[in-house]
Amino acid sequence: MIAKNIAVDLKPRGVIAVALHPGWVRTRMGGESAPVSIDESVTGQQRLLANLTLDESGKFFNYDGTEIPW
Repeated sequence: MIAKNIAVDLKPRGVIAVALHPGWVRTRMGGESAPVSIDESVTGQQRLLANLTLDESGKFFNYDGTEIPW
């Protein structure tokens, strides 16, 4: 909800605000059985952020760029 509200407030300034899900990542917290590597998660998020448009502001995205419905 915070990302959505920030997106509404900052859209007139051209600022894009989204919520990101990094995925279930193989870290100490995620464990060895997590399906997503750190590199895959970070690369996916960077790709997503580099290609966002103002029309996508306020949305929720998975690390791979797929939109997650609110």
